[in-house]
Parts: sequence; C-alpha cells; structure tokens
Amino acid sequence: MSKVGIIAGAGEFPIILVRKCLQKGLSPVVVAISEEASPVLDEVVDGVFWQSVGKVGKIFKHLRKEGVTEAIVAGKVHKMRIFRDFQPDLTAMRLLWSLRNRKDDTIMNKVADALAEEGITLIPQTTFMEDYIPRAKVFTKRKPTDDERVDIDFGASVATEMGRLDIGQTVVVKRGAVMAIEAIEGTDQAILRGGSLGNRDVVVVKVAKPDQDQRFDIPAIGLGTVKACLDGGARVLAFEAGKTFFFQQEEAVEMADRNDMSIVAF
Repeated sequence: MSKVGIIAGAGEFPIILVRKCLQKGLSPVVVAISEEASPVLDEVVDGVFWQSVGKVGKIFKHLRKEGVTEAIVAGKVHKMRIFRDFQPDLTAMRLLWSLRNRKDDTIMNKVADALAEEGITLIPQTTFMEDYIPRAKVFTKRKPTDDERVDIDFGASVATEMGRLDIGQTVVVKRGAVMAIEAIEGTDQAILRGGSLGNRDVVVVKVAKPDQDQRFDIPAIGLGTVKACLDGGARVLAFEAGKTFFFQQEEAVEMADRNDMSIVAF
C-alpha cells in the first residue's frame, strides 16, 4: 500500500489518521465531506478534495483518478443529512433507491459494495489506529460508585440490544431506568436529552454493535463527548474497552477530573 484513500467526516479521527499515514510514508488521498470535515485537514496534507456528501459519483471518480485501491472511512457523517437539504447526484440516487431500509449498516454496506465495483476496497477503521482503542480501566480520579456500576452494566445490556437492531450505540440511564437511546440525532444530543429527562446525575454508556463491522461506525468518544456529558449533568461516561476509539484523551480526562466526573472503559 503506497496510497490510501481517506473519506473524512467530522471530528479528530480523519486528522489523526492522515498524520499516521504520513508518518508511515504513505500518500493519503483525502476526500473531505464538506458538510462535516474540519478545515484543519488542509493544514495537515495537500490536495484535499472537498465534496458534498451527496456527490458520490464525484467522490468515486476522484478516488479512481488518484489510483486508490484501498480506502478508510474516518469520522462521522450524520445520517440526518440525507433527510435535510440533500442534493444527491445520480450515483447517490441509485444507491438510495437500492436500499431495503436506511439503517446505518445498510447504507454503509451499499457504499462499500459500490466502491468495490470501482476497484476500491474499504479496509478497517482500526488500521494504524490501535493506539486509540484503550483496554479496560478507570481514566479519572473519580471512580464510579457501586450504584453507578450497576447502571453501567444495565446500560451496556440495553445498548447492546440497540446495536443489534442497528439503532444506536449510546444509552443514558439512571437508577435502572433508560432516560434516552441514541437514534439519528447522534451521541451528544442523546446525552443532553437523557440528562434533561433524568434531571442530571445520569450514566452514559456506549458500546459496539454485537456484530460490529470494523470498516465503519466503530464507536468513538472524545472531548466533545465529555463536554456533552457535563452539559447534560452526567456523572459517568462508560464505554466498551477494546472496541471504542478514545480521541483527545488527555484533554478529555483533565476536563472530567476538573468536574468530578468518571470516565471508564469496561
């Protein structure tokens, strides 16, 4: 592999991945989703190809032209965009028409199949990123209480079933009751909603799907997740060890410690 395509969505993930590729002497061919990706990408690598999420044909054409045979999807592309001011090209329209439903895995598997027809293989998001997937530990000075541990276990069981149904990866719980389940709004908004409904002091739990496809939608947390937890009044942010990206770890833990909040990989 000398070139690797990077389809860049929101967050730190694509920025970190580009830097990792450069460190390894690879040539990243970056397609940045204009509605989502950070402009910092232009500071990290030359030749970023900015394109709207609906212009799938142009994205495929660019990757082909650059001789890409392997690509990684890095960063979130919020699914709600296909329901709001979405302007698909013909390729995107064909993909949408062929879907049996609009669940995340259904959409992304169809994208992967379409890329394969172009001679481009989607490879795991974990490629070069193993350092960002922590093992089980408590990261913060504050440890979860016994009652919060019970809520973590309860939330993990609920989130696993939600993942099995391909609905979402995050649940917000309090004293054995579900306050919110992540759907199309995304993790941060689910946390805020759950914190409001639970009148704060909630536990946030994020897990991988039972049959998680390593090519897309691997769960991730970071500084923005911790900010959402604090805004929503969460006391604990718990995530599945060995299966979740933890970005901006140092800053996130420092923020949690300043606010007496727990972060734990279980």
